[in-house]
Amino acid sequence: MTRLLCLALMLFGLGACGENNAVNPIAPTAPPPTVNGIGELVDCGEIVIAENPRAVVSDQTLAAQAIACFKNRYEKCNAPAFVSFREQNTSVIRRFTINPGASCQLTQVLQTDPNSPPAVVDCKTARVENNALVIAGCSHLGDFILTP
Repeated sequence: MTRLLCLALMLFGLGACGENNAVNPIAPTAPPPTVNGIGELVDCGEIVIAENPRAVVSDQTLAAQAIACFKNRYEKCNAPAFVSFREQNTSVIRRFTINPGASCQLTQVLQTDPNSPPAVVDCKTARVENNALVIAGCSHLGDFILTP
């Protein structure tokens, strides 16, 4: 049930995504909802990335803040949170979500085309290593490594 709720929240968020040419990649949002009574869902932000090589192309300071927010939320695992990555010249969106509970569940939703269903997988760990965000063990989607 928790996974279904998490998936529904992620799909709703991805469905609302579209072309965003705003200067600020972390747009203000409505107050976050409460998930399973655990706490407010925290939006750590959206980071615009280049895919090859995978690197941040949006504001470096805002990207660093989003990564730090997500890392800290994952380490504490006391409230649901997510961070989104949008590829610069494609419609590919990745959203990583933390869902606290008996164990800290880390989920990736990969939407390669707005007209196709997303791939949803569980990931094993998230960490910052040599200034790079590393989200590892994401099933058949592999590891996600983002260098600033």
